[in-house]
Amino acid sequence: MAKPFLTDPARQALAEATRRVEAGCSAELVVAVRPRSGSYLHADLIAGAVTALAALAFLIFSPWPFAPVWLVADPFLAGLLGALLSSRLPALRRALTKPALRRERTERAARSTFVERRIHTTAGRTGILLYVSLLEREAAFVVDIGVEPVAATPPWRSAAGEIEAAVRRGENGVQVAKRIESLAAILPTALPRSADDVDELANEVCE
Repeated sequence: MAKPFLTDPARQALAEATRRVEAGCSAELVVAVRPRSGSYLHADLIAGAVTALAALAFLIFSPWPFAPVWLVADPFLAGLLGALLSSRLPALRRALTKPALRRERTERAARSTFVERRIHTTAGRTGILLYVSLLEREAAFVVDIGVEPVAATPPWRSAAGEIEAAVRRGENGVQVAKRIESLAAILPTALPRSADDVDELANEVCE
């Protein structure tokens, strides 16, 4: 069984990785971790419908006698149970949702968080958001205009892509934190740290 992503050691590791990235450059990195990035009622309804149909099929082909009311009551109750079970199982909701939809919701929520957390207000417009959405098992980067040139380079794309892939593989927060530190070797050249640089955004994980 996969370990929870955001344990206390993971929070510490992610905050330390943020500090290490910022120590050598003028970028301001924020890591946000959210339980999910949208509603997954559609997955619960699918699970409920499949469960109800399975219950109905069982009754129709059952060799045992039963009262006619069971044809209505049992599929209905089974459907409710299936929907409730889906609402409690992130892995099932994820399996019943197209990867493209999970990615779209994560990216939309990441852009919204970037604005809500005012990451775009740093003095040099060097804000970077790493947004992790646990139910979707997706991660997305949003960068301010001061970071766009470096974000277009192959080293950044490779490092960012590996971090996002690590989240998809189900790596926990401590493991992802180690991968975040790879950004410390990429950012200083394009975004050197000045002598009077001020830490403008909190290093702790945004939850």
